[in-house]
Amino acid sequence: DTSAMSSRFLGLSLKPNRSLQMSLTGVFGLGNHLAKTVCARHGLNPNMKTKDVDQSMLQDIGKTIENHYVTQTDLKEQMKSDITRLVNMGCYRGLRHTQGLPVRGQRTSTNGKTAKKMAKARASFLGMQKELDKGRKN
Repeated sequence: DTSAMSSRFLGLSLKPNRSLQMSLTGVFGLGNHLAKTVCARHGLNPNMKTKDVDQSMLQDIGKTIENHYVTQTDLKEQMKSDITRLVNMGCYRGLRHTQGLPVRGQRTSTNGKTAKKMAKARASFLGMQKELDKGRKN
């Protein structure tokens, strides 16, 4: 009985009682809109339960996602390379990334705390803690 077990999908385990759309948003890089688009592309109701979708359809959905969208590790690598490129270029945004400050022009006089936390979290998530520490020492 596959309904009791969770399905494996793109290296993730999907919860059987969740809607298909919500299960797809568990894939890094797929939000609600793309999940709904993928469901529509395969002619599936996004609100149907994951356990009601057969394995072959899940494999087709997985192939579609892999072929048409940048997700999971590839997306993380792309984000990491984009930030490293900015840092190596020495542009303003790169400097803000290395200093752990807001990158998009937000004020820092009173509200820099969240940006600093986010920079630290982003660095550890992308495996860039060394670059961030290097920028702070200078």
